[in-house]
Amino acid sequence: MPKKKTIRHVKKTYVLDTNVLIHDPESLFKFDEHTVAVPVEVLSELDRLKTQPGQLGASARRVNRSIRALFENRPLKEITEGDPGKPGALHAKLRDGGELRVVINDSLIREHFNGERSERLRAVFMQVDAPDHRIIASALYLRDTTKGSVILVTKDACMALKAQALGLEVEDYRNDRIETSDVGDYKTVTVTAAAMRDFKELAQVEVKLKGEDSPSVNEYVMLTSSDWSEPARHVGENVFVPLGLYREFLSTDSGARKGLQMPRGMRVIPKNFEQWIFLDALLNPDIKLVTCFGRAGTGKTFLSIAAALSQVLSDFSPYKKLYVSRPVVQIGKDIGALPGTKEEKLSPYIQPYFDNLEVLFSRNGAPAAPQIAPSSKALVATASPTQHRRRPQASEGPPSPSLVPSSSRSANRASPYQWLIDSA
Repeated sequence: MPKKKTIRHVKKTYVLDTNVLIHDPESLFKFDEHTVAVPVEVLSELDRLKTQPGQLGASARRVNRSIRALFENRPLKEITEGDPGKPGALHAKLRDGGELRVVINDSLIREHFNGERSERLRAVFMQVDAPDHRIIASALYLRDTTKGSVILVTKDACMALKAQALGLEVEDYRNDRIETSDVGDYKTVTVTAAAMRDFKELAQVEVKLKGEDSPSVNEYVMLTSSDWSEPARHVGENVFVPLGLYREFLSTDSGARKGLQMPRGMRVIPKNFEQWIFLDALLNPDIKLVTCFGRAGTGKTFLSIAAALSQVLSDFSPYKKLYVSRPVVQIGKDIGALPGTKEEKLSPYIQPYFDNLEVLFSRNGAPAAPQIAPSSKALVATASPTQHRRRPQASEGPPSPSLVPSSSRSANRASPYQWLIDSA
């Protein structure tokens, strides 16, 4: 029998820009059997960025360590091809069968920016020696001197346009991209009218799914019958439960819309399905971590603070304080350089939380409820992560002053209104 023809995968060379490595320090190892080329200009930029504070410097240092580990404790003849001094000869095997090459553009060395390639660069760029332009020049050098496709991978839109103007193939880094259809859309599960009645009366229903993908555990869906639709959460084994089973945190108004009951008579009612499922996840005591992303103004901070307050201020709550964290990278490692007190220095970075607190603590039509200013010192304490220290427990010192009548709360219990806005 004749042998079957197999498709032979052609190896490609991917030239990585600095922003790709900063975006994902593990991107070196995510190109399978293909060659990953890192121009020496990228190494210089990583060396410059490694001292930067925050995630930027951490990512640069991580990439430096990964590249160093590939060449460390190996003889020079194993990591070079031919003449050890030949530019662009440094290489190392990657764990998935690919290869890492550190590229030094030989043409720039020999031509001293006066050769044919340099003239092509000057036709597009004003400054040929700029780091981005040198990286593009390295990609052009590889395209002209190696076999197979050479692709520049960058997240810089302007750099991509410049490279395409010179005839280079350019791609965005897509390895860590999330498919929005899997995240933003929710499933609709069609049930009978009888199943929907059981769902309302028994607070759960088992649905036999036919030809549909079974939802994941804790995935939220929309149950739909011929009469009405209702949001639900999948708890496993094709069993669905309604939202808002945590009755101590929810209020009802004669069978009308349910909402999150806040202190002093305020009620928070989600406006759409996404806000309902977010609030349900926040109130679920079995879910220890909830992450949420969305555009500004979609209620992320407001609902998070409302859900936390309702649990902290509950009479039988196991929680005593609410910690809100926000980075202060914009003002550097030390807040002492800014004028004013500690609260004045941090207030611009925590103002969104204060704005939401003002709404949650407003009278909201309840004249008997006293107005509370969240910015009062008895209610809110601010701290920087560089100054944060262990605070004494309630038993180690006098209790915090209470902002509610003493008759409604135990005198020896620390006030749950004592907040710490921690910019960690």
